[in-house]
Amino acid sequence: MTKYYALKDNNGYQNIVNSWDEAKEIIKTLNSPKYKSFQTKEEAEAFINGTELTIKDNYQYMAYTDGSYDINTGKYSFGCVLLIDGKEYKFKKGYEKDIYSPLRNVAGEIKGAGFIINYAINHNIPELHLYFDYIGIEKWYMGEWKAKSDIAIKYQEFAKEAKQKIHVYFHKVKSHTNDYYNEMVDNLAKEALGL
Repeated sequence: MTKYYALKDNNGYQNIVNSWDEAKEIIKTLNSPKYKSFQTKEEAEAFINGTELTIKDNYQYMAYTDGSYDINTGKYSFGCVLLIDGKEYKFKKGYEKDIYSPLRNVAGEIKGAGFIINYAINHNIPELHLYFDYIGIEKWYMGEWKAKSDIAIKYQEFAKEAKQKIHVYFHKVKSHTNDYYNEMVDNLAKEALGL
C-alpha cells in the first residue's frame, strides 16, 4: 500500500513524497522539520495546509454539522457535509430572525443536526456517524438533557421518531482546532449568512 509522507518546516518548505527513505534524506536538510505519514494524499495535503482530515474514522456514512449566528441581524444558519464512502455532499441554510434567534448559533446547530439526520432517513441511510462541536446536539437527541426551549423540545420529538428509522452515532469534536470538516461546515454556515 502506498504511503504519503508530508514534510514541512519553519522556512515554508512543503513537500509530499512516497518513500520513507526519500523523506529521511529531506528531513535532514530542514530547519525544525514537521513530518507525518498518511494513507491518502488528501490527508497529507491537509497536514501541509495546517488542517487535519478526520476521515481516518472512515465510516461509510459520516456527517459534520455546525451553526452560526449574525449578532447584527439576529439571523442564524447551519452548514453540513455528508460523506458517503468518502464522497462529499454539502448543505447550508440561513434563517431570518425569529423566535429561535435568542439561542444564537445553537438554533443553527439544532436545525443542522435535524436536517442532516432527516436527509439520511429520506435517503434510506441505516446509520450515521454525526460529528458536531456543540454537545446539546447529542444530549437532547438522546434525552439526557431536559429540553426547555421550543426548538429543543421539537428536536427531541423529532428524535423519538428518527430513532425508529436510523441509528445515529455521535462524535464530539473541539471547535476551531483545524479539524478539516469541522472548519468546512463552520465556513458553510457563515456563507449562508453572507459572513
